[in-house]
Amino acid sequence: MGRVGANAKSPPTFHRLSQASFTVNRPGNLVLTPAIKRAGRILRAVESARTMPSDTPSIAEASIERVSLPAPVAERLVRSELIPRGSVNVISVKAVKAWAGEWWAQKRADVWTYVERKLGEHLDRQDMRARISDSEFLIAMNNDNGLAAQATSVKILEDVLTHLLGAADVADLRVRSVIGVEGGQAVCKPVDAAVVLAARARRDSARSPVRISVDPADEARRTPVAFTTAGGAALRVDFTLEHVISLRRNVTTAVRVEPMVTHLASGRQASSRALTKLSDRDVAFIDESTLKYASVFARSAQGPATPELILPASFRTLGTQRGRDLLTGTAGLSLSLLRGGVMIELVDITRGTPAGRLLEVVGLLRALTHGVIARVPPDKEALRVLRDARLAGLTLDASDLAGAANNIAMDIMAFGRDARGLAPMTILQGLPQDGYFAAAETAGLTHAGLRAVYPLSRQAAA
Repeated sequence: MGRVGANAKSPPTFHRLSQASFTVNRPGNLVLTPAIKRAGRILRAVESARTMPSDTPSIAEASIERVSLPAPVAERLVRSELIPRGSVNVISVKAVKAWAGEWWAQKRADVWTYVERKLGEHLDRQDMRARISDSEFLIAMNNDNGLAAQATSVKILEDVLTHLLGAADVADLRVRSVIGVEGGQAVCKPVDAAVVLAARARRDSARSPVRISVDPADEARRTPVAFTTAGGAALRVDFTLEHVISLRRNVTTAVRVEPMVTHLASGRQASSRALTKLSDRDVAFIDESTLKYASVFARSAQGPATPELILPASFRTLGTQRGRDLLTGTAGLSLSLLRGGVMIELVDITRGTPAGRLLEVVGLLRALTHGVIARVPPDKEALRVLRDARLAGLTLDASDLAGAANNIAMDIMAFGRDARGLAPMTILQGLPQDGYFAAAETAGLTHAGLRAVYPLSRQAAA
């Protein structure tokens, strides 16, 4: 859309800014809905999905900027833990200011009003927001950090520019992350809006945030791998990445490694349940290969501004000292990298898993990594042993759901109800279609993820 020059003789008219009201039509989310209505919404989402077609930096760096803060804002930030968590950002509407030119003094109050409306729409009541200059706003979020907080800031600015200018160019999405406060000034570094926009994608691609600094050849050397099981079956393991999407912010907050096992004689993909029947040695081989593949991406998963890396592995393997030694001894998976952004997903937790042993192993793994996630079957009893485990997440895999659409809907709703309060993240993963995201959200889950398309494309497999 064309923009009026700054030296125009009449004041520029912002796109739709002359509207008398700014009504936000959003469904109320504070009303408790009866369980039967929730089940119905999940069922409709499942049925709908089935009909869809498949498919910490030095402040001496040149990029560091400083922004003056009002004294009360600076004091609140210093007293809080929001900056170390990556929860504080600054957005700039300088693109609007430049477009308005000499008319900015007359138009800026209207711009401020609209920005404040968008802040109110996207932020929680307890989040801090403050205008710190005539074209900059500070946003501090209590419940989101890192990439999720950056994505919210980018979304707010994107909405503002689109509304006022008719379009939002990536170059105009000026967002900076606050990494410190010195002398009453916010010490900031720029946020790459292109990376944040790429993190909205629900499937892995060459633009995935964890792939930015990864050599594709290094990845290709680690996938696929082939081996012969103790029973004589020849198997091939292809590795790929799956985005785990925050349903609240619609952005990738974690990337999960997915091993896809193929029976070479038949060409069929082995189900997760079939893999549980493999010997301990065979399962350990798959887990070791998973760790080697994941080591390529571990360094890209460090810090609050990047997605965490989730590594699936068997409780049978990591429940042994040898398995945990394998975790810390894999080249490229140093203890600092593991603790900085790598999470372990225990994939074979069932109601028969010994509770005492499980709590012990989870505690040991929590000391070695960024956190532990448990994959559980759609079985309430399997969750009982996890109540005191202090897990980072619980996940239900779509491959464990079977039957008619109404049964799947009830299983998803039951998982959302039974898992509530047991872990910060509750994930519905391995989904075949985007439509299931609505089912996950209705069930009260925090995250969802699509299963990688199989067979893998040459680009994805590489």
